[in-house]
Amino acid sequence: MKKIKAAIPSFVTSLNMVCGVCASVLALQGETKLAVVLILMAAVFDFCDGFVARLLHSVSEFGKQMDSLSDLISFGVAPSVIMYEFAVMNGLFSHYVALFVLLIAVFSGLRLAKFNIDPEQTTEFKGLPTPASALFVISVCYYCKTSDSALAQALTSQVAVIAVVAFVCIMMVVNLRLFSLKIKSFKIKAIIWQLILVASLIAFVCLFGVLGLAFTIIFYVILSIIRNIINRDNDVKTQNFASQPKPRN
Repeated sequence: MKKIKAAIPSFVTSLNMVCGVCASVLALQGETKLAVVLILMAAVFDFCDGFVARLLHSVSEFGKQMDSLSDLISFGVAPSVIMYEFAVMNGLFSHYVALFVLLIAVFSGLRLAKFNIDPEQTTEFKGLPTPASALFVISVCYYCKTSDSALAQALTSQVAVIAVVAFVCIMMVVNLRLFSLKIKSFKIKAIIWQLILVASLIAFVCLFGVLGLAFTIIFYVILSIIRNIINRDNDVKTQNFASQPKPRN
């Protein structure tokens, strides 16, 4: 029973990996919509495996490494393949030139390796998490595939593809602190940033549909920068207060 209990989180993680592999294959066949759905499912499994592991007290180094390998496939390789198919099928780049979009998978690997060896990334992240970068990529591709609006036509361009690839690659490895969505307390003060992000997600999706995911990721980065500035100012004030000489009686 104990072994079964310990294997449950890894089973959930394996579902993440299966979704990523299937999404990659389907994307190459032009089934972008189904591939996007599978990546979204992978994101759900990615969230659940850690929750299940903590719930069952089955957190392990094996699970951590398996989680990273699954994330590399589902949020690195699969989005790269979707972007590759999008760029080639729309005649934006040739088959060989379009291979540069695979940099998303390469930088995802760098991001995950950095995460695994950095003990400071337990309560917050350094750089954009791979699930967030994947959501950004697939939301843009899906929107352009399913919409004929002026914005979709503008995004279906060489400049837009290069900009998307550059943005996610840079953001995944840049040394920028972003708050985590892990909730350890239900006090409003402790989760205010997460609540603002969730509210923005709902608003953006209602206004822009699936493209709202991309706007939410951009807002997530901006929100984290604002949070960093506020925290830095508070730290400076605290240090200045502590350094002031205490009055003598």
